[in-house]
Amino acid sequence: MSAWLLLAAWIWPLLLAPFASSTRHGRWLAALGPLPALGATLVVPLGTRIELPWLLLGTQLGLDPLGRTYLLFTALLWLVAGIHAGSAGLGPAAGRFRALFLLAMAGNLWLIVGQDLASFYAGFAIMGLAAYGLVIHEGNARALRAGRVYLAMALLGEVTLFAALALIASESGTLAPAPQQLATLGPAAIGLLLAGLAVKAGLMPLHLWLPLAHPAAPAAASAVLSATMIKVALLGWLRYLPVGVIALPGWGELLTGIGLLTLALALPIGLMQTEAKTVLAYSSIAKMGLLAALLGAMLAEPTLAEVGVGALALYVVHHALVKGGLFLGVGLRKAGAPAQPLILAGMALLALAMAGAPLTSGAAAKAAVAPLLEHARWPWILTLVSASVVVTTLLMARLLWLVAGIEARPHPAQGWALASWGGLVALVVLFPLLVPAPPELKDALLVGAGVGLALLVWRWPGPLRRLAGQVPPGDLLALLAPPWHAVSHAWQRLARVWLALTRPLVARIGEGLTLGPAVADGEHALRRWPVAGALWLTLLLLLIGALWRAPVEIAARPMESDPLIESISEIESISEIESISEIESISEIESISEIESTSEIESTSEIESTSEIESTSEIEASSEIEAMPEVESTPDDPSPQIESIQEAEATARVEPGSTPGASACDPARPFLLAAPDDAEDLLRLPRCDSEGSTLDAPELSNALVRRVQRWLVALGFDPGPVDGLIGPRTRAAIRAFERDRGDPARGAIDFELLERLTAPAR
Repeated sequence: MSAWLLLAAWIWPLLLAPFASSTRHGRWLAALGPLPALGATLVVPLGTRIELPWLLLGTQLGLDPLGRTYLLFTALLWLVAGIHAGSAGLGPAAGRFRALFLLAMAGNLWLIVGQDLASFYAGFAIMGLAAYGLVIHEGNARALRAGRVYLAMALLGEVTLFAALALIASESGTLAPAPQQLATLGPAAIGLLLAGLAVKAGLMPLHLWLPLAHPAAPAAASAVLSATMIKVALLGWLRYLPVGVIALPGWGELLTGIGLLTLALALPIGLMQTEAKTVLAYSSIAKMGLLAALLGAMLAEPTLAEVGVGALALYVVHHALVKGGLFLGVGLRKAGAPAQPLILAGMALLALAMAGAPLTSGAAAKAAVAPLLEHARWPWILTLVSASVVVTTLLMARLLWLVAGIEARPHPAQGWALASWGGLVALVVLFPLLVPAPPELKDALLVGAGVGLALLVWRWPGPLRRLAGQVPPGDLLALLAPPWHAVSHAWQRLARVWLALTRPLVARIGEGLTLGPAVADGEHALRRWPVAGALWLTLLLLLIGALWRAPVEIAARPMESDPLIESISEIESISEIESISEIESISEIESISEIESTSEIESTSEIESTSEIESTSEIEASSEIEAMPEVESTPDDPSPQIESIQEAEATARVEPGSTPGASACDPARPFLLAAPDDAEDLLRLPRCDSEGSTLDAPELSNALVRRVQRWLVALGFDPGPVDGLIGPRTRAAIRAFERDRGDPARGAIDFELLERLTAPAR
């Protein structure tokens, strides 16, 4: 029963969203949204799975170790941020903010518990689009500009991610690929997946939205944007890249290079910022660059994945808790919450943890990822990461300086927000006790060097003061602005010239097409939102109904040429077989007693065989089989098969002259899977692996899954769309078929299932 908490984890925030806009009862709904998700992390056992064939393309929900880690810190941060959203003064649009907050929360939680590609993309899209409303909440020019950049980059990332996930589904043959099935991904799928999620991660040069959106959004939104939403990029990479399965040195080095470039550029640019939340935004970009570089090391060297995945998860938890606490602390400073000295002290503790000072969560996280750095292909990575610790310490000192100078705008009812933030700071302080790590002298020296440089800058600020504000937020946008304005100005001039040339012609055409006042009034009425919205919803419902009722189209695919059978001759006359007493159907030959084959199959694919058919009359076949007799299916038997073909597909017998101990699997005799409506449409499935051993199951492919789905439809079972993708509905149909035959319901596609599917009806 507890497994259904995985469904409630994201359904519950969706159900609360319509009521969150209520000014009277919706204030604290944002804090209630993540409670089922928190409960799921505590009571749902690892390995639990739920299949929902009726949702999307067939949804699978589950909880693996990585998913539980993500669900725990994500739900915790949404809870604390939701309390802040209920306490903060969000103005007249507070209800809209809380509703969008819950929608983004639902998408974030859905993609974590969803184990299939469709769930990941649906949650990703809901989260990304709802976050746009959080970014533009203030409604001023700065927020609207940040929203435009965010929306453009978010849509670019989502389209790229959709293409990547579609390719992964096509190449793996399933919507829930296992790590081994991802080993065959092509370069297009890997490249699109890296690029689509790099936008969300904020890797350079796709980071433009992040330093604009974080400062523009309220503190509660900034906290989840930086602490949870950008972390889903790493989750997607770990789930849908063949991490630890095969070595991808090219892609690994590319990702490592981009990550290190992001780390090296984001930190100095962050030092030049003049606002606390912008400094934190560039800090997030730098840390995501470091995580991407570590993931690239695992892609290049799969043996590192055994310890690397857990180390990355630990680092993600540390960064999420600390960065969420820093953003919410800035919000408390701006809101004029009570106990301001305590808030500054808590911010200092969080800043030390972010810098990686000894006995902090940062030191524990660095100790966890140290093996990845030590075994990286580029030895100078350790030097760069060590230098980044010094610069990060300077960046945190810059942050504290800016936070101390914030002018508070007092707002009442900050007690709950302050208490929840204090609990988050306490959790960060206790983090080293949960994950102990011995203090390193090197960490102390690096952080001490950063503190010393910060004191020097504070004492003599002149040389560096003029650098403040030299690079605006969104750095590359400032460089692109002049050429963009030039192109925009030229385009506007061209448009004015074009309008001047075409205006007389347009006016003349308009006079001839002028509608009467009645028609104009009707058009005005149709354009009104209630009418237009109702018409749009009606059309949408009709379209959904049409798609729901649309019959499944089953298209036969021609078989590729078989090297064993070049041509099959037609039997000219059935009357030549005098001794066959009964032939119930041309499609059934009940037994073949002997198959004598030569020990060598010549390159011309000549096969000499002698068979006896029930009455001992011999049919001497020629050395080349020219045609297969036509098979006519009867209404009672939708799946005519020839048992002789099935016997020929079985393991080849070892001939007397063969070498002792030779493999019993003959690669020349594949399993021939016919189509349910065309016995001549055969799909060749190898029964042997590269070592000559007999396989229990064929390799999954779109063609195989589509053929199995067609057989299930022909036998009266519903596998969902016949699309070649093995989702929950297809597996449920396989289990139903196996139960109907009295077999154990396994839901797997193996040769035993294929033989039972194609067996003649009893």
